[in-house]
Amino acid sequence: QVFIIGSSHAYGVGASEAGWADLVKRYLHERMYSEGGIGEQYEIFNFAKSGETIAFVKNLASELLEQYSRGQKTIIIVSAGGNNTKAVDTPDNYVSTLTEYEKAMRDLLTLLKESSQSLILVDSNGYVDETKTNPKLNPLNGRYSYFTNSRREQFKIKAGMLCEELDIPVAEISIDNKQWEQTYMYEDGIHPNQAGHQLVFESIKPLLDSALLN
Repeated sequence: QVFIIGSSHAYGVGASEAGWADLVKRYLHERMYSEGGIGEQYEIFNFAKSGETIAFVKNLASELLEQYSRGQKTIIIVSAGGNNTKAVDTPDNYVSTLTEYEKAMRDLLTLLKESSQSLILVDSNGYVDETKTNPKLNPLNGRYSYFTNSRREQFKIKAGMLCEELDIPVAEISIDNKQWEQTYMYEDGIHPNQAGHQLVFESIKPLLDSALLN
């Protein structure tokens, strides 16, 4: 079983055809059901929700694993934490301090690692276009959020340190900010566009292949 959990990045915001989670499902379905395929061996679930924080993802994961698990090999792909970096309504009303983020992310990753045979953290390119994200209007609730590059970078570094400590592989994209903005960023200034989602999927694929073999 492959569980994909997280927020808007995993949900697929910005993708005109298929988000990276959809591409993961397509890839595994092709392995199973295409001509000469291996047959029905995987279940793939996407339980992402836009705008949510680490706390939501942790609570959801506990419920999902209890309700959906078949007691078989479990792979979890998680993309969460970006919404903990933001401020809401005013520029200094932060969702989390860096210390709070570290504790919440550690608790989440520990839970997911203990609940699976393989865990992959998807680290989206942290760069945003601040002319569009500081502030950014949420079209679903009408509230303003404030995302800045300096704050996202701090949190990204902390997540990387936690993954190194906990021995969790990270799907990362090595690309400079300018190229990301010009080629792979959706017009909202924060999410990947279709090409960006494809790039994220390509960073996940080798880690997923390895997890399927182990």
